Amino acid sequence: MSAKAVAFSFFLFFVNYIFAQDNKLLLQGAVFAEDGKPVPYASISLVKDGLGTITNQSGSFALYIPAVPKDDHLMVTMLGYEPQKVLLSAFKPASALRITLKLQVSQLEEVVVTPPDPLQLIRNAIARIPQNYFNQPHVLNGFYRVDTRKGQQHIMLSEAVFDIFNPDYTSAKKSRFRLTKMRSIQDEQASQGLDLGLTPTSLYAYDIVKELESSDLLSKEGLKQHDFKFKGNTSYNGIDAYLITFDQKDEIKQSLLKGKLWLDAGSLAFIAFEFQRSPKGITWAQYGNGATRALLKILGLQIDVKKETHLIRYKKFGAKWILSDVRNDHILRFKSNRNGKRFHFDADIRVDYLVTAADTLHTGDFASGEKLGNNKFIEFQTNSYNDTFWLNYNTILPDFNTNEAAKQIQQNNQTFVLKNKAKKFLAKLPASPVVKLDSLFSFFHTQGAFSGSVLVKQKGAVIFQRSYGLADEGKQWPNTDSTRFRIGSLTKTFTSMLIRQLEQEGKLSLHDSIGKFFPGHVHGHVMIEQLLTHTSGIPNYTVKDEYLAELMSRPLSTEYIIRNFCSDPLEFSSGKGFRYSNSGYVILAGIIEKVSGQSYASRLQEKIFTPLNMRSSGFSNALLNSKGYWLKEIEPAYPVSNTVGAGGIWSATGDLEKWDEALYSNKLLPQEKIQEGFQAHADYSDWDANYGYGWMIDRLLFNQSKKHRIIYHPGTDFGYYSMFVRQPDQQNLLVMLSNHGDFPRFELTDLVLDILNQ
Repeated sequence: MSAKAVAFSFFLFFVNYIFAQDNKLLLQGAVFAEDGKPVPYASISLVKDGLGTITNQSGSFALYIPAVPKDDHLMVTMLGYEPQKVLLSAFKPASALRITLKLQVSQLEEVVVTPPDPLQLIRNAIARIPQNYFNQPHVLNGFYRVDTRKGQQHIMLSEAVFDIFNPDYTSAKKSRFRLTKMRSIQDEQASQGLDLGLTPTSLYAYDIVKELESSDLLSKEGLKQHDFKFKGNTSYNGIDAYLITFDQKDEIKQSLLKGKLWLDAGSLAFIAFEFQRSPKGITWAQYGNGATRALLKILGLQIDVKKETHLIRYKKFGAKWILSDVRNDHILRFKSNRNGKRFHFDADIRVDYLVTAADTLHTGDFASGEKLGNNKFIEFQTNSYNDTFWLNYNTILPDFNTNEAAKQIQQNNQTFVLKNKAKKFLAKLPASPVVKLDSLFSFFHTQGAFSGSVLVKQKGAVIFQRSYGLADEGKQWPNTDSTRFRIGSLTKTFTSMLIRQLEQEGKLSLHDSIGKFFPGHVHGHVMIEQLLTHTSGIPNYTVKDEYLAELMSRPLSTEYIIRNFCSDPLEFSSGKGFRYSNSGYVILAGIIEKVSGQSYASRLQEKIFTPLNMRSSGFSNALLNSKGYWLKEIEPAYPVSNTVGAGGIWSATGDLEKWDEALYSNKLLPQEKIQEGFQAHADYSDWDANYGYGWMIDRLLFNQSKKHRIIYHPGTDFGYYSMFVRQPDQQNLLVMLSNHGDFPRFELTDLVLDILNQ
C-alpha cells in the first residue's frame, strides 16, 4: 500500500459496495477511532440477517451479502466504543460512507451497595442457557485461520470455510462438522514433521457455553476451583452488562484460568470471555490429555505450554444468542532429544475463528458422506494460494500477505528437497572437501538457489573461494572475490565489538543505562547489556509500517531515530524476556557516537577496518560494486544509514576472513573479553540458539552442534543476504554473501559443516 493510501485510510471509516459474482454484494471498508487509529477486532454484522465478520489489525473488513436488505442495518460494535447502526437502504452501489467510532463515555459503575454474589450470578446464567441460546438444532457457518510462526517466520498456514451442526446448546449430543473449502501449507523442515492444525473437536471446545462440562471454568469442578469477583455494571457493545473477574484459587496445584467475563444484565446471557492461563498455575500447565502425553513420551517428544490466551464473544441472532468469534493465542515449546531428531523451538500459534452466519431452518444432521470425523485433522488437503480463492466467501481479512507467506513456505519446502538431493550425491563423491564444496555450491547455483560469493576455511586455511551469478545484471558484471555485499544484521557483531572496546577503555560499563547517554529517554533504565542481548523489551522499529515510510524516504540522524522510533512501550519487562530487536543496536550506535565523539562510520573505520586492513569494507552504499535484487527486481533504494548499528555495513568474503582471524587474536580486544561475547547470555529459542553479545551460539539447528560449538550470525538487507559461521575448535569458517535475495543459508551451512567435519 502506498504511503498516500495509508495517510488517507487513517481518517476514515469507509464502506464500498462492489458487485461480485453469483449476485452477491461485497461490502468492504475499515474502522477507525476518533484519533485516527484503526480499531481491530470490531464486529461487523447485519442486524436481522446475522451475516457478519470482524476487522483485522488494520481495521479492515470485507463482507459478502446476498442483496441489499432494505429494512436491515449494518451494526459496528467494539468494546469501549459507542455502537454504530446504519440502515443499508441509505447506500447506493459504489458509494462510500465515512464514519468515526466514538469512545464510550460511560464507565464502570462502582458498587455502592452490597454487590451480588458473582458465583451465584454465573450459576443463574448457566441455568438460563436453555432460554438464552438456541435450544433447537441449527447450523453455524464458520471460517478459521491458523497462523503458526517460529519467531517471525510463518511455518504453517491454514484456512477453512465450514459448517457445524449443533443439536442445540443444551443437548449432550456431539456437534458435527462439514468442510466446505480449505487450504493449508506447512514448512516441513521448520515444523520438524509435526502435524500442526485443528480437529473439529478442538473447534467445538471454543464454544464454552455449549461445551460446558469440559470447560476449565464453567464446569462444576471449574466453578469450585476459581475465585470470582463482581466488578460492577458496564456497557459491552451497547448492552448493559455485569463484569466479573476470576482467577484460580491459591491452593489449586494445576493450571487454570485468570480473566474476566461479561453477562447481559437483563437476561444473564454470557456475552464474552477474555482469559489466559493463570500465573498462579502456569508451572503446572500441560499439553493435551493423559493419553496424548503418554504417546508423546513414547515418541521422545515434549510439548510445554508457555502461554495461552482466549477472547470468546457471543452475539444475538434474533432473540437468541450464538457464538460470534474467537481469538486464541498459544505459545508451545517443542522439544525432542531423540537421536537423529533433536530440536527445541517455540511455536506461536494464533487461531482466528469466526461464525459468519446461522441457519435455523436446517434441523437435520449432515449426510454421513459429508461429515468429517471429529478427531481428524481438518488440514488434509492443499490448495493454491491466490487472490481469488475466497471470492464470495466471508472470512477475516488477514493481517499479512497470506499468498507471499505461502510462497515462502513452498520455497522452504523446495529447499528441503534440494538439501536431501545434495546429501545423496555428496555421499557418492570422493572424500576431498574441496570437490564436495565445489559440487555443492554449483548444484545450488544451477538450481537457482544461490548467487553470490563463498569462502570456506578448514583448520585455519582457506580451502575454497568461489563466486556465482551476477553482481550487476544490467551491466552483466559477474560476482567475484572482490564483490562487495551489504551484510545486514551481521553488522551487529561489529557494533558489539565497538561497545566492548569502549568498555575496555573505561569509557562505559555494560551496566550503564540508556538514560546516562540520552537523558529523558522513556526507557532510560534499560542497560547496555540488555541492548546487546535483545533482552531490553524495546520493540523492533524496522517492522512497524508507520515508521517505514519515513525510514525509506530520507536520511535521519541517529538521535532522531532513537527518539521517534525506539521509544514505543516495552514488550516485556527489561531483562525478563527475549525479542530480537534492531532498535537496541541503533541505540548502541547512538551510545558509541556520544561516548567517542565520532560518527559510527568513522569509529568503525578507525577501530576495526583500518587495523585489520579491511579495504573492501565500509558503511552505507557509497562504494558498493554490486546491486541487490529483491523479489527478482532491483531492490528499493533507501538510506541504509537509517539502520546504523543494526545494519548498513558492506564487505567482501576476503575481508570477513580477516574479521574471523582477528577474533582469535588480541588485535581488537583481549581474548578473555572476546570470549565473553561468545557465551550464552540469552535464550533465542526461535532458532534453537543462545544469544551472546551480538553473536548466536547454536544448540540444535546444525547437525555438527552435537559435537562442536558453532557460533554464527545471519544478515538480511532487502536483496542482500549473508551468513557468517565459525567453528572455533577446528578454526573452520564459512562465509556466504548473496545479492539475489534469500538463499538456503541454514541448509547450506548444515551441509558445509558436515563436509568440514567428515
